[in-house]
Amino acid sequence: MNESEIISRMREAGLGGVGELDTSAADPFVVIEADSLRAAMLFLRDDEACAMEMMHCVTATERKASIEVVYHLCSYEHHHSLTVKVICERPEGGTHDNWRPAVPTVADIYAAANWHEREQYDLLGVIFTDHPDFRRILLPQEWIGHPLRKDYIYPSEHGGIPLELDAIPLYMEGGEEAVAAKKAERPAGEPLNQPPSKYSARPDAGGKAPESSEGKVNNSRDSAH
Repeated sequence: MNESEIISRMREAGLGGVGELDTSAADPFVVIEADSLRAAMLFLRDDEACAMEMMHCVTATERKASIEVVYHLCSYEHHHSLTVKVICERPEGGTHDNWRPAVPTVADIYAAANWHEREQYDLLGVIFTDHPDFRRILLPQEWIGHPLRKDYIYPSEHGGIPLELDAIPLYMEGGEEAVAAKKAERPAGEPLNQPPSKYSARPDAGGKAPESSEGKVNNSRDSAH
């Protein structure tokens, strides 16, 4: 089935909150209301004609007026796929500090969603209600905020470790004085505008295999024996 036929089948089964197929993006998608998400996911997984047993990933995108949570599903049996979106509208005055969009977890329906949902919480602050192990997965538990939100303010340090992306590491030329001078350019709490990084001055290995003691490339698995 194509995407339109899958959506029609969902409606024929009496599922509510299922929108029209949107073909404006590279991957056509359907918007499903948050309250209908779990029923829709169960149907897409268990219906014999859909049989979407595979969830590739759960991602999220922040828009000006919303955060979109995106699910990519496919069927190995029928070789068809569907992209599902849940749109969390931004309330008036909603910011990184006071707005946490929420959708129900599907980790018990698709095991792959467990880690992916935690990642979207960690980076964008999306709450997945009733998740079985809801905690950060990339950043430490005590981290404040969600770094991929567009109005996120990068901290200048964490646990005494400088975090500026443009900071000069202590082991580089200049030492602590250079680090202090660099930090003074951007007081803690100001948004970071990161300029393009310079190319590394380290020698380029060129992707070549190491040479043997005879000066020839050694690709033998038994060379070390």
